[in-house]
Amino acid sequence: MRRLRGFGLVEALLALSLGVIVIMAGSRLFITAVKTWQTQVAATRLQEDARLALMRLSRDIRMSGMFGCLRTEAITFADVATAEAFARPVVVNRDPAGNLRSLALLVSEAGALSGAPNWTLLTDCLTYAEVKAGEHAAGAGQFALPIRQQVYRVEDGQLLLSSAGSSAVLIEQVARLEVEVSPDVGDPALIQGIHLLLTLRDTQSNVREQTYRLSTALRNRLS
Repeated sequence: MRRLRGFGLVEALLALSLGVIVIMAGSRLFITAVKTWQTQVAATRLQEDARLALMRLSRDIRMSGMFGCLRTEAITFADVATAEAFARPVVVNRDPAGNLRSLALLVSEAGALSGAPNWTLLTDCLTYAEVKAGEHAAGAGQFALPIRQQVYRVEDGQLLLSSAGSSAVLIEQVARLEVEVSPDVGDPALIQGIHLLLTLRDTQSNVREQTYRLSTALRNRLS
């Protein structure tokens, strides 16, 4: 009668070792797949946030200085301060170190924020246009165009948009926003284009900081 034998200690240890190796390899493959997925999700989220912010900024930049159907020279203003504000539809404010504090734009669209406009342009689109402070209704034969000053700034990792006395968060995870004007001659009236560099960071550190660039021309400065 043949004697039956079971696994010896060496065979058991070998099988256990092979099992551990297989499990470790599978676990490492799973962890790698999860990290890859997390990286792709983080990169996609940052890209979508950047697209949202840059498209909004680009739209307002293109519309800045577009005040109705007559040229700016044909507009009359109620006071000197308003005339000076309209002469500078794009204002880039920097700190002494050259870092951006805010980007202020005069636009004729309310955008996502509510509230009364800073000014109202009243015009017949033929012979006259007048700017008055606050909100005004159009009279007979007139068009009323609300004008708002929209201010973009980065604060505590958030890109904020302020207008009409209220603020809204556009996106978060902002490392910095850089604004370069072209030509850079120091005279706001000569600005023809703006170059934006938006850097976002992933708070979970799944991806490195990502910088997105966009150049926009001002419509009212094109010849």
